[in-house]
Amino acid sequence: MGRFTTALVAASLVSTGAAAQEYTLIDIGTLGGPGSYAAAVSNDGTVVGCADVLPSGAHAFAWKNGVMRDLGLASEATEGSSCALAVNERGVIAGRSATREIVIWNGRGVERLGVQGEVGGINSGGVLVGSYETGGLSRAFVYRNGAITPIGAEGEYSHAAAINSRDQVAGSANGRAFIYESGAIRFLDATAARDLNDVGVVVGQASSAYGQPFAFVYRGGAIEALAAPSYSTAKSVNLRGQVVGSGEGVYGWVVDNGRYTRLADLPAMAQKGWRHPEPTGINDRGWIVGTASDADGNLRAFLLVPRQLTKPLRRLR
Repeated sequence: MGRFTTALVAASLVSTGAAAQEYTLIDIGTLGGPGSYAAAVSNDGTVVGCADVLPSGAHAFAWKNGVMRDLGLASEATEGSSCALAVNERGVIAGRSATREIVIWNGRGVERLGVQGEVGGINSGGVLVGSYETGGLSRAFVYRNGAITPIGAEGEYSHAAAINSRDQVAGSANGRAFIYESGAIRFLDATAARDLNDVGVVVGQASSAYGQPFAFVYRGGAIEALAAPSYSTAKSVNLRGQVVGSGEGVYGWVVDNGRYTRLADLPAMAQKGWRHPEPTGINDRGWIVGTASDADGNLRAFLLVPRQLTKPLRRLR
């Protein structure tokens, strides 16, 4: 068998039995329009994303304890759509303005980076990563103390997807996953790195010897296939080692201590008639954030909160 084939076959034979963890489903709500999208959740339970407004467009928002705060368009534009895409433990939020400029809501106002692009993440020190548009391509960057530092080679597509408290960055460049640290880039034998936790455990997507994509976790210098279906990608990992991701035909899932659970099979989802949940993040408390179709078919931001923790917080190494 090929390099990853044995691991992939084992990961494909996953159980879809009853979930070990019960959740409460919270509808994040909207800003007056029919839908909303959730991008990230911090450890204190702040959810950020964007929500429809009337008569058209969407505004960035921050939600906490049942209250949604409208962050506006973050530009001089009077119409269009903004979106909050990342939040750190100090409540600093990063996202896109209505002109697609990358901005930071820092509590004192809106800080503008002067480039258009995408946000990957922002750590507790306020260091931001993502990608900016240049020459028809997207280039990964780190933004610190008012300065943008590009990552990777000029002239190739790249994106920085996440940054942890150690300033380690996970991302992708020309179809290769990378870890960037202290000015040096290191490539992994995978196609995309989408997140990493504060001890450097990385998750994302890799391919088997036959080109079949699968969700992986990278730790201890080795890539392991997660106990999730094939044609999946891992999107987020927390300190407890819980991983959320999404797969073709199965939509969102969570893997906890080697146990795979489809989010659509959770009683909290089924009882409300919500379908096709797609997670975007999981915090260190196990709170899962994402977007799903509600019973009326509207896309709505959601938060899944565990009713009780199944194990104490520990660091996965």
